[in-house]
Amino acid sequence: MPSPVGHILAGTAVYLAGTKKESRSRLILVITCLAGILPDFDFLPGLLIGRFSTFHHGISHSLTFAMFFTLLVFFVVERVDKDIAGQAAVLAGLSYALHVILDFVGVNEGTRGVPILWPLSDQRFGLNLHLLGYFYYSDRGIWSVIRWDNVPALLRELLVIGSPVLLLLWRERRSTQLAKRMSEANRERAAKIIGAFNE
Repeated sequence: MPSPVGHILAGTAVYLAGTKKESRSRLILVITCLAGILPDFDFLPGLLIGRFSTFHHGISHSLTFAMFFTLLVFFVVERVDKDIAGQAAVLAGLSYALHVILDFVGVNEGTRGVPILWPLSDQRFGLNLHLLGYFYYSDRGIWSVIRWDNVPALLRELLVIGSPVLLLLWRERRSTQLAKRMSEANRERAAKIIGAFNE
């Protein structure tokens, strides 16, 4: 299953794919990236009882929770900025759902999967598509993932999940450069036409 770094990268990809450069909002970026890691906050109750993973990958890792979160974001953001509430809600919901899906397709041996269909089913589902590496951790807390044997998995995650982010940034830069060249070419044509009329 991806690390928080991978989930934030996935949220960033959702944000870049779902917004235009000229109409971007920092609020939407923050909400979308937060939504990418929010399902993993289900470890917090486990910290209170001293067992980090007791509640981890529970019902917060379901598509139903993603829908509830989408509605919550809409109602909260609508109070702050009505113009971006719909876009913020959709992107946050997609980022949350992508977290659940990444955990679903990144199940490693010995892990329980996610209750992706809750409340229709309490059963945990998961596939291991071998896209991501295995992250080692323990019940000693969130910092237990910071260890040298997680570096290969993190690098693999950066390659798999970071590549779409880089591709989206490259595409955006390329289209900006193309638009600039076209604008310059149009100005040159217009100047030639105006010059022809003035002669």
